[in-house]
Amino acid sequence: MSTTRTPHTPRIPPLPPAEWPPVLRSLLADSRQDGPGRENLFGTLAHHPVLAHAWLSLARVLTHEGTLGHRGRELIVLRVAHRLDASYVHRRHRTPAEDAGLTAAEIDATAADLATHPWQPEDRALLEAADLLAANSSIPEGLWDRLAGVLSPEQLVELLVLAGQTATMCTTLNTLNTPSDSASRQPSLTVLLDRDRCCSAGQCVGAAPEVFEQDESDGRVTLLVPEPDTRYADEVRFAADLCPSGAITLVDHEETAHP
Repeated sequence: MSTTRTPHTPRIPPLPPAEWPPVLRSLLADSRQDGPGRENLFGTLAHHPVLAHAWLSLARVLTHEGTLGHRGRELIVLRVAHRLDASYVHRRHRTPAEDAGLTAAEIDATAADLATHPWQPEDRALLEAADLLAANSSIPEGLWDRLAGVLSPEQLVELLVLAGQTATMCTTLNTLNTPSDSASRQPSLTVLLDRDRCCSAGQCVGAAPEVFEQDESDGRVTLLVPEPDTRYADEVRFAADLCPSGAITLVDHEETAHP
């Protein structure tokens, strides 16, 4: 018996955070500074925890230990995402690109003909390389010489790996029809947790296990989902009311705080 899907139905639905292995939740928590928009990506990778750990470990190295530079890295990611028609990835990287110093016009221009924007020579060389690598084409000697004139051997190797890792991510998400986080859920509130105030009562975990988890090492509560799905709103509000130490604060869309 066949199953009817719309073109946008995920072929493999992302797992909710409560079903992720601890190491995956730890990776997400450790990279909060990278911004929102990764829960469906992580939820998709959670179907293969060992691969997820390897993939995300590489991504973290490229992001936090890379030598290519924040601006150059985001140019490559945005351009490869555009060339592979990966709107999830391109939208996800708008905020990191802004943090890297790219203007809104430059970010938009990464999804247009390169001739429509007055790119600086180094930026233009990176974008041309991204075009070729996204199409699995070789880089001609002239372009390679331009890149080698401004990048070290270490950076050149990193450029190739970054483009390949981005292409793999784009192809995977496109093939699986993985939705962006904003498309799959509309959070009714934001959860703030002050772990220093947590008294380890654990009542919130019992009320909303999809959102809270008790750390086995210190007994304090860990926040799994800062912006939970609307279906968990009542449970989360109940959990906040139960918290004896007032460590949980909820902020709804009307910016009203519920201590």
